Amino acid sequence: MYVYLIVHPVPNNLNQIIKKPAYVIAVDQGLFDAYKQGIHVDLAIGDFDSLKDKSLLENIQSIHLDPVKDLTDTESALLHAQTLKPDHIYIVGGLGGARFEHSYANLLLVQANNCVSIISDNTKIVKYIQGIHQTTFKGYINVFASMDAIISLKGFKFDLNRYKLNKLDRLGISNELILENGTIEVIKGEVIVMYSKNEQ
Repeated sequence: MYVYLIVHPVPNNLNQIIKKPAYVIAVDQGLFDAYKQGIHVDLAIGDFDSLKDKSLLENIQSIHLDPVKDLTDTESALLHAQTLKPDHIYIVGGLGGARFEHSYANLLLVQANNCVSIISDNTKIVKYIQGIHQTTFKGYINVFASMDAIISLKGFKFDLNRYKLNKLDRLGISNELILENGTIEVIKGEVIVMYSKNEQ
């Protein structure tokens, strides 16, 4: 089972992103976004300070958080999702809103947890641990170190061989495949990979 956290601002194609069987958690204003796109929500979590239409909470299971708290609504929803023992947790949205710090906090959630990804309109963000990871993505593939890493890239415009990628290294931005299939090998450490659509 997959768990999807619907986090504002959300992509415009939720029905194409959410794959069944799924458990859907709407986070605060994400409940309104899900409602607008006709998405069935199993649970709503948040302090709901930004939820425009509070009546949406009347016929749905919800967990109301104290607005004075140490965790963001999204992190609280992620912790709840982990209790369900899913195969993977997808944060759907949560990037590019008016407050950049929330986007950054959501990125940190991917770095801090295995089996958590972010999907937005133009970007998918995943964490890769040690091992060999295949991709056929046609667009920009951006590789950053979550912790100091050693990586190899094959099938890319800019291949790498056992490159030492540190946390502040920007070398991995805007790479692309030149073969049908590319390989990202994480020899040591962990990396964050951002798959971004190239619509130019």
